[in-house]
Amino acid sequence: MTRRGHYRRGVTRLWHGLIAALAAFALVGQAALTIDRDRSFVNFISYFTIESNLLVLVTCLLLVQRPDRGGTAFGLLRLGSLTAITVTGIVYATILAGNGDFRGIEWWYDKIFHYVVPAMSVIGFLAFRPRTPLTRTALWSLAFPIAWLAYTLVRAEVAEPVYALTSTSTSTTTAHVPYGFLDVADHGAGVVTVACLVVTVIFVVLELAYIRLSRRGVAA
Repeated sequence: MTRRGHYRRGVTRLWHGLIAALAAFALVGQAALTIDRDRSFVNFISYFTIESNLLVLVTCLLLVQRPDRGGTAFGLLRLGSLTAITVTGIVYATILAGNGDFRGIEWWYDKIFHYVVPAMSVIGFLAFRPRTPLTRTALWSLAFPIAWLAYTLVRAEVAEPVYALTSTSTSTTTAHVPYGFLDVADHGAGVVTVACLVVTVIFVVLELAYIRLSRRGVAA
């Protein structure tokens, strides 16, 4: 391997190691706060944001171990985590930002989950080599958001969990789903169906785009 190849792998390891460290810091910290403040831990791990950050954490740890990692299984994980965290950042920035009244360390966790990890994940995929070559087989990773959506909507009807949709110093709005645009009771089944279809289209477009981009300059 050339000196340039060693340098690229070193930079890739460093970048993804930093993402993993930040994601782990926020995940462990927020989990501890959830338990300490007697909040529902099942609700906590049921947020798409949390699951996306967990997928990114696992992916980044594997890339730190071997930056040129490939294969069908890892391709599914790589594309699934990358697309999920991208959608997390997009949806939060455009729809959900400002709904929560975060203070202290929770403010930092929120920014790591919704801005820092998404941005660094996309930059890491686009800017650093070696890049995981992806095939259309990796589109099976779409099963993750579809399964999450089914789980969330069914759980809302069966278990009726209570999530805080918006929170200020004076009031809190709750629902049986973690995100307001999925609230059938408030918006109706038709609106929620349209919202789900729009998000699904975003997922498909992003996955196809990432697959195409992965084929450019994959050499170390």
